[in-house]
Parts: sequence; C-alpha cells; structure tokens
Amino acid sequence: MRKAVAAILVVLIVVAGWWYVSPIWTLREMRDAAKTHDSARFSAHVDYPALRESLKIGLRRAAISEAGKQSEPIGSLGAAAASLFVGPIVDSLVTPKAVEAAFVADANRPADSLKTLPVTADDQAIIARAGLDTFRVHGTDASKGALVFHRYGLGWKLAGIDFPTA
Repeated sequence: MRKAVAAILVVLIVVAGWWYVSPIWTLREMRDAAKTHDSARFSAHVDYPALRESLKIGLRRAAISEAGKQSEPIGSLGAAAASLFVGPIVDSLVTPKAVEAAFVADANRPADSLKTLPVTADDQAIIARAGLDTFRVHGTDASKGALVFHRYGLGWKLAGIDFPTA
C-alpha cells in the first residue's frame, strides 16, 4: 500500500514539474532555434494553420472595429473592404521564415523594425497559464497582446495571437 501511494506521489510530482517547466522549455527552444535560423526546429513549435486562422479573425475584427469608427462613408467602406483581403494576405505572409524572424530580435535590424509579435524572446516574458491545455506569453504590459500556445501531446505549439486591447 505504501509503495502504491509513493508511486502515485512521484507521478503527481513529475506531472506538476512538467506542467510548470514545459512552457519555459518550449520558449527557450523557439528562441534558440530562431537565433540559429533552424527553421525545422522552430516550426516544430508552431501550428501554422491555427496561427493563420487566429490572425485572420483578429485582423478582421480590427478592420470591422475601424469601419465603425469612421465618420465618412468612404473611410468606413475602405475599412470594411480591407477585411475582405485579410485571408489571402495572412496566408501569403505567415510563413515559417516570417514567424521565425518576428519571434526573435535580430542584431542587424533597428530595434523597432518588424517587431510584430506582442512579445519576443528578448522581452521579459510572462507566462500566464489557462488550464492544462493553454498558456499565454505576454510582455510586461499584457494589454499589448499575447502569444497563445496550445498543448499538443506532451509539447506546446504557438497557435494564436491575442491582439492588443484598446
């Protein structure tokens, strides 16, 4: 009986340790892969179809919100029309190289250029867990958005981006 309780306790400790450490390990793997330009290793941590869909939804919401703010009909029409082009644009721009480049700051480019993700590997990343299957990573200002990771088996993949809040 004691051995069974001890075994269960060990399993619980291992699971809790994995739950705590695995997001940190995933982010470190992604950062290292991006810095060494190892696209295959980086892409192993990204669910590109889910990421594209998340971006399409967020950009369409932003375009529709902008259309509602326009007082001139032509501006409103333009913002609404922009939402129609979101899908093809996101599909063509969200590639492994583009996501990898946006994830890590490159020493050869200006500090603010192409910094499109709400947090990069060089920011002070804060991990906010949302249950057992999701965690979000944001910088010191959570209102600027977050990277959303979902659990796939025992690993994690970047599956979405939460857009900044107004």
